Amino acid sequence: MASFLKRDLSASRALKEKLRSGGFGTLVHSSHPSPSLVEKLAECGFDAVLIDCEHGSAGPERVEEMARASSLSGIVSILRPEDPSPWMVTKYLECGVDGLMIPLVSDAKVAQSIVDRFKFSAPFDHQDRLLILMIETIEAVNNLPQIMAVEGVDAYLVAPGDLALTIGAQPITYEWQQGNKPQVVAEVVDRAIKTIVDAGKVCGTLVNHSDVGSFVDKGVRLVYDHANHMLSYGAREFLGRLKQSPYKLEAVSA
Repeated sequence: MASFLKRDLSASRALKEKLRSGGFGTLVHSSHPSPSLVEKLAECGFDAVLIDCEHGSAGPERVEEMARASSLSGIVSILRPEDPSPWMVTKYLECGVDGLMIPLVSDAKVAQSIVDRFKFSAPFDHQDRLLILMIETIEAVNNLPQIMAVEGVDAYLVAPGDLALTIGAQPITYEWQQGNKPQVVAEVVDRAIKTIVDAGKVCGTLVNHSDVGSFVDKGVRLVYDHANHMLSYGAREFLGRLKQSPYKLEAVSA
C-alpha cells in the first residue's frame, strides 16, 4: 500500500480551487502506463493526467509508480477504475492517486455510493482530492438532475464515444476527434453539457485541437484529450509539412 495519506496534495487543491472559481482545467489521458510519460505531461504544463485501468494494461503496481511520478512532478493524478464498484475506490486511492474518474454512473444511487466510499477511503483529506463522475449513458443523461444533487462531486465528464453506443450509434471516438460529429450524438452531448452548466456544476468532455474553443464557448471547463491523439496529430502535421517541402520524404528516409 502506498503511503497516500502523506502525499503532497497541493496540486490537487489548486486544481479544485481553479475549477470552483470558474477557471479551466486540463486533463490528459496518458494512453500508456508510463511514469516517464506522466513526468513529460507535467513538464508540458497540463493540470492532470488520467491513469486508465478500465482500458489498457495498467495494474495496481504500475498505478503506484505513475501516482508517485505525478506527485514528484506536480501534476494531479486521476485514475479511472475498471467499474464503479465501491471497493475499487478504496483500492486505487490506496495506490496513491490524487483522485478518481468513475465510469458507468447511471443514477443518483450509484453516485451516492461512490461519494460515500470516497470519503470513507480517504477520511482525513478527501476534501483535497478530486472526484469526477462520467456521464456516458443515455440513462445518466436523463438522470443528471438527480445525480448532480449528490454532494461531494467536483466535475462531470460527458463521454461522446460511450454515449453513442447507448443510443444505438456506431462507435465514434476516432470520427469525433476528426471533427465528424454525428448529429444524433452531438445533440445528446450538447444536452448533457447544457444541463450540467446550467446547474452551475463543472462540466468536462473530450475535445481536440480544432474544437476545444467551441466546447469552451458552451461552458466546458474541464477539457480532456488523449496523449495518443496529440501524438498522432503532431506526427501528421510534421510529416505533412515534410512532404510539402523541397526535400521529399523518400529522400529523407533513405
